[in-house]
Amino acid sequence: MTMMSRPEMGVDLARALQEAHRGDQAAWETLFKECYPKVRRVVRRKLNRSMRSLYDSTDFASDVMKSLAAQFDRLEFPSIDSLMAFLAHIAEQKVIDEYRRRHTLKRDITRERPMSAKGVDSGPVQLPSDDPTASEVVQAKELEEQLVSRADETGRTIIELKLQGYSPSAIAERTGWNIRKVQRVLKNLHDSMNDSGG
Repeated sequence: MTMMSRPEMGVDLARALQEAHRGDQAAWETLFKECYPKVRRVVRRKLNRSMRSLYDSTDFASDVMKSLAAQFDRLEFPSIDSLMAFLAHIAEQKVIDEYRRRHTLKRDITRERPMSAKGVDSGPVQLPSDDPTASEVVQAKELEEQLVSRADETGRTIIELKLQGYSPSAIAERTGWNIRKVQRVLKNLHDSMNDSGG
């Protein structure tokens, strides 16, 4: 097998471009084998360090070639150089678009930190908790005190059992009262808190 010279290769690629326009699969494979590595080089030059840790240049290059295949019947390239210029431009645009998408405030990759981030300005990662905050605990305690102060002896008993996690039916069973009485007392307490803005 002999190596083709540059002019012969250019003629061969120009012929492959024409044949690919006619639908020849072998010509497509020839174009792909020649263009794909060059598109990957363009992508590698455009990817900055933060983007390289997230993306592979082959993903962008494959996407460019897929775009070419989807639009090939609507495009005319007078030469193989114009095809390569078109592919390089598309590759650059895809990298730029992804860079912009990743650097919107919502997806800013400079704000990403590993879970075990340790550094001067990044303290330990704090995950949100389902536990109540200190202010929520204080508010709940104040509400409990208001309810107890407004209730009679029966109401206080029902409130204490409800705070311990008993259901209305369990409170009725435990105290010997009718379940409707327990529900009515709880409803009245609830309504009195809503009426007073509490």
